[in-house]
Amino acid sequence: MKRLIFVMFLWIGFLSDGHAKWAPIADAATKNAYNKEITVNKDGTFSAIEEISKVILTEIGRSQYANTVVYYNGDSEKVELLGAKTVYKGKEYKLDKDLIEDKPLASSYEGFDQYRQVLLAFPKTEVGAKVYTKYKFTLSKPALDNFYAETFHFGNGELVANSRIKITSKLPLYVVVNDPERCLRITKSKTKAAYNLEVVLTKEVYKSVNNEPGAIIVNRKHIPWVSVSSLNKWEDFAVRQGALIAKVYTQKLPFEFSQILAAAKKNTEEVEQINTVTSLLNNKIRYMGDWRSIGGRFIPRELDKISKTQLGDCKDFAAVTAAILTKLGLHAQVAATMRGLSRPSLDALPSFEAFNHLIVKVTGKKGKVYWIDPTNFESMADGIFPDIANKMALVLDPKDPSYEKIPEVDYRRAVTSLQRQLKILGNNKIFESGRLLLKNECTPGLIGSALKISTDAIKSAIFYVLAGGTTIDEKDKKSMDLPKLDSRIVKDIAVDYSFERENDILQTNAGPALKLTYTGVIPRIYNISQDNVADALIDSLPATEIRQTIIKNVKVKNVEAFNKEIKTPWVQVKRTCGFNSDHDLQIDDSVMLYKNLIPSEDFKKSEFIELRKWLKSNFNDVIIVFEQ
Repeated sequence: MKRLIFVMFLWIGFLSDGHAKWAPIADAATKNAYNKEITVNKDGTFSAIEEISKVILTEIGRSQYANTVVYYNGDSEKVELLGAKTVYKGKEYKLDKDLIEDKPLASSYEGFDQYRQVLLAFPKTEVGAKVYTKYKFTLSKPALDNFYAETFHFGNGELVANSRIKITSKLPLYVVVNDPERCLRITKSKTKAAYNLEVVLTKEVYKSVNNEPGAIIVNRKHIPWVSVSSLNKWEDFAVRQGALIAKVYTQKLPFEFSQILAAAKKNTEEVEQINTVTSLLNNKIRYMGDWRSIGGRFIPRELDKISKTQLGDCKDFAAVTAAILTKLGLHAQVAATMRGLSRPSLDALPSFEAFNHLIVKVTGKKGKVYWIDPTNFESMADGIFPDIANKMALVLDPKDPSYEKIPEVDYRRAVTSLQRQLKILGNNKIFESGRLLLKNECTPGLIGSALKISTDAIKSAIFYVLAGGTTIDEKDKKSMDLPKLDSRIVKDIAVDYSFERENDILQTNAGPALKLTYTGVIPRIYNISQDNVADALIDSLPATEIRQTIIKNVKVKNVEAFNKEIKTPWVQVKRTCGFNSDHDLQIDDSVMLYKNLIPSEDFKKSEFIELRKWLKSNFNDVIIVFEQ
């Protein structure tokens, strides 16, 4: 079966089948060496001198590294080029000034920023040539005073033959090492003047995945990395960063936001209050990134400025939401997390790179906790959006900090249900009628769609999904009753429909037949190779899918042969077939996906191997031969 979420707004449109494996070294485009020396000052500013050498191994490497780009933020960073050349067959080719360009970049459509790029166009970039760069990087404005953190990866998507990182710091240096290849030598020391750390790569490493399916999630435990930070407790980081953010959301509410507060007060239930706040805020403020400076990148703007510009990014949305909910008597705290279905939380020391998004943790008057992402188009206080579910969150509160996990989506709440009746007509046609029901986390995409597109466009998209991803002629679309879809607030959706389908009757030597099609979760699981090294993102969220198919006026022999059921730690699949009280064939399918992200180590487990075989044997190309 396939989750019948509105196809124009699917959470995942990129999942496909494949067999991901570690690529051999022969696939590497370049062979790289790094030497980096970092000097960290007590206020968190630092400078780094880095030497990079890349030997071009293939034509892909040649096309990738003929031009090299170094990005930096003109507001707080500086890059000084110390050397750039190509070495080919023992001869050096230095870059002329006209092959070096340092200029500001235009801001992205998401927001304003101060990014610049240094573009280096290397001459004589033949296969076998070495491209060499040396530059000095200086950070003059730290994102957080008296704080330094960085994570160094080795061989992640590239062949690294040599690497040496040396850090001299007036701030303390805490270190966490992940070294599955046993390729790192770590040396730490301390003097009166500084903390010292040296990381040396002792053998070459190459960790890249080939035969990639659409969504690849390589677990960081397979990649060598070293996390360095001047703090070793997430709560200490949360207190310091939270103090800066709290200065914003404790400000006086501008008039526009006071109106939202007044509207929310008209509701008595917490969920309704929160949904009112986030839905009305989306009506007032347009989501847009604002990365113009260090402050703009990590600290929300003033509430009054957000209100006047009617623009905001996740920090701004979180700050305004926390400000309003606090005045409603709820305990609202801004929290940082890693947003994205294919972006797992980073298990490292405190750093800014561990997060890419700010949300709000709300604790109700009776202790119930809500995880709110006000940047979403839909408002769903009593649910969890899949792109933040099961992620670590750092609650940025100077008085009550915490580092905790956001709950997973409850598969029992997220339900897609389809009840359909099929009547076989003449001329190789089938008349289908039924009801589609979407609940809770399965509704985003369809909720509020009338605010974006026409009713006809919504109906066409739903017909397309119901017909198994095929376009239906207008004359064959018989009816569709839609509920009102002009609200952002999530509620259950029921759609009644009917249409005719052509060419769905198969002709076999045993008589006419129908094919039961199973897409989505089931084939994604049985197409996983036990040799896969990447974790498998099976679907956008854990969920329950229910489909009841009634085929009118047919006779089927040995119908009990279609009864199948399997229960595993990952999924439960069940199909029952029989004749109902009207003597029509009734097929009930259900899929309960407990875990939508399956780690690669599970693929070799005997129970998972058996699951794959069982699903492919019983749910691939299922044909029902019938008589009328």
